[in-house]
Amino acid sequence: MSKGSKRSISFHASHSPACAILLARQHPERSDTQVQVSLDELQNLLAGLGIRVAHTVVQRRAAAASSTVLGEGKQAEVAALLAEARREHGEESVLVVVDEALSPGKLRTLENALEVEVIDRTGVILRVFEQRARTQVAQLEVEMARLTYEAPRVREDASLGDREGGGGRGGRGHSNVELKKQRIRERVASLRRALDEQRAVEEKQRARRRDALRVALVGYTNAGKSSLMRALTGSDVLVEDKLFATLGTTVRALSPETAPRILLSDTVGFIRDLPHELVASFHSTLEEARDAGLLLFVADASDPAFRDQLRVTRETLDAVGASGVPSRVLLTKIDRVDASTRAALAAELPDAVQVCAHDPDDIRGLRDALVAFFAQRMTEETFVVPFGDGRLLGEIRAEARVVTETYTDEGVVLSVRALPEAIGRWKRALPEGPPIEAVADLVEAARRHGLQLTTVAGDFDRTGLDFLVVHARDEEGVPWIVRTPRRPEVFASSCVEARALRLVRPRLPVAVPDWRVHAREVIAYPRLDGTPAITVDPSSGYSWNIIAPGALPEAFLDSFADTLAALQAIPPEEAADAGVPTKTIAEARQALAKAMEATRGVLAPSEVMWTRWHRWLEDDALWPQHLALVHGDLHPGHLLLGADGRMQGVLDWTEAQVTDPSLDFAMFAGCFGREALDALLTRFERAGGKTWPRLAEHAAERWAAFPVLGAEWALRTNNTAVLEFTRAQLAATEATAAPTQR
Repeated sequence: MSKGSKRSISFHASHSPACAILLARQHPERSDTQVQVSLDELQNLLAGLGIRVAHTVVQRRAAAASSTVLGEGKQAEVAALLAEARREHGEESVLVVVDEALSPGKLRTLENALEVEVIDRTGVILRVFEQRARTQVAQLEVEMARLTYEAPRVREDASLGDREGGGGRGGRGHSNVELKKQRIRERVASLRRALDEQRAVEEKQRARRRDALRVALVGYTNAGKSSLMRALTGSDVLVEDKLFATLGTTVRALSPETAPRILLSDTVGFIRDLPHELVASFHSTLEEARDAGLLLFVADASDPAFRDQLRVTRETLDAVGASGVPSRVLLTKIDRVDASTRAALAAELPDAVQVCAHDPDDIRGLRDALVAFFAQRMTEETFVVPFGDGRLLGEIRAEARVVTETYTDEGVVLSVRALPEAIGRWKRALPEGPPIEAVADLVEAARRHGLQLTTVAGDFDRTGLDFLVVHARDEEGVPWIVRTPRRPEVFASSCVEARALRLVRPRLPVAVPDWRVHAREVIAYPRLDGTPAITVDPSSGYSWNIIAPGALPEAFLDSFADTLAALQAIPPEEAADAGVPTKTIAEARQALAKAMEATRGVLAPSEVMWTRWHRWLEDDALWPQHLALVHGDLHPGHLLLGADGRMQGVLDWTEAQVTDPSLDFAMFAGCFGREALDALLTRFERAGGKTWPRLAEHAAERWAAFPVLGAEWALRTNNTAVLEFTRAQLAATEATAAPTQR
């Protein structure tokens, strides 16, 4: 072949080369190990295509942005190796494979220089996917990805002549390149229409599973996902020891089946430098990951590169919006490593589950862990389903864990445990009962859940913003708190609170409510000991109890610091897994900026304050680099104190979340001042709490912006009293601002 001649891509044709020369560029930031791991991976991909690697050449480059793939010396070395390979295998049986993604221009330049077909890593992966695609959707997705990749790499085909067809400029007709690109565009459009039809069917199937308990197996290709799928579900899925053996998405129920059922999805494997064309095409796999209730990151414990593979998988899922889904790491093929390696892995990744897919005990333990994960996120509810609504009755029995089932004249009374989303759906399907507006009705609702209570007062305690409260005693004289939501949407937030309470109760040095009844119309728990630091009287306003805000006792500061340190010591991942909402630092800042815009008209902050808020939002040095579990509304009315001022309990966990750790410190600063905050932070660090240099300043600025959050809530709930309070709070903040901030 003459130098500079044009050739079409033959790699996708039926003819497959017998051997390849493998090229890699090593830049200063890539270690020898990283280069070798990537080359081994590419060699395995080629082996799956029946192509043997004859030689490997590594070109060391001083900069990643080098304009050429090979220097003159390496180019001569590769040319000699090509000549040797051609003598052994024939002219058309050799190609060059580059272990990176090349631009069309670089690829063509290298082909012309070496006078041989050259493909890059992306081309190899696409060919493997094309060979392994089994389902119609996978075949359509892979073909569209390949055509998208090939379109900018189309070149003249001499076998078709210089020009053909009508049109074109000056009546000369279209060139071969133009015609081929046009055919590719038409084929991609056709594939997109076909995919849209198939995805519509898949979307309907996913919609039917939307409220089901779902687990997605994700991870590097050949990490052992399909073996786990077979072991956990008993399904006859394809299991092969090669890269990308599975390209479709398979969904099966956990076996033996649970009540409610847990669905397991086996998704396509990931790989380093996965072509963006494939990331865009594999819609169904990404949807399964985003919609799952739990992601199991599967990693081959016997593969020395599994840490890097986990990173690749996480980065790919983060890029498509699945970063917020709770996850666990599964170290598979653990039978292939020795006892000392297992112990080292357990120390390095204490939360990871070590499992062998062929060990029945390991599979039983993993199955039990999946059941326990979803069980902790469930809430309890009681339904009265009319006898004639057999469809709803069957759905509840299938998707919930039925605790009790009795029969009355009104219908079937089911006490169940299920996910809040499913409970909400079933509630909407039943006729809504009238809201509870009388104390007697709330006591009767508690009785239906097994509580025999006598009220202490004849009217509701109406001081709370979200609940009406009744103080009562049971038959043994134990005091109880019984609450009913003021608004329908409060139930959803109470489900979050229930999950937070279950998580923190055994971890804190103070008491939190132990909900014995949690239903849409009633929440009940034994009253905690202690006196609220503040009580609210509708006529006289706030009244401090036991402590004075200007002279906090040591016992109060110490216990407050110990409580916050214990709370923030709970791993954020564990809190997210328990169903506590998570908001990254970036998301928290974005939400605050949006709230400022939404409330600017009703709060009317001064230009000085508006500038101050935004200066704080934009100052990266003030903001933390880590997340923590926070209470979110730790004002004195939610703190229960002993006679010496020591904290004994914390109420109202509705706003609990994983987010900016300063949230609870900010409210403390607003209630007790900067000097008290400094004293608290000293004790917090002593108790093991994690801080950063400008935490106190950041908390003070967050408190200055608190009126924004209050006003946003007031607008959302149409609460004019709270809106007026936030306006007064803002006015007070502006009046006491430091001169430099005015």
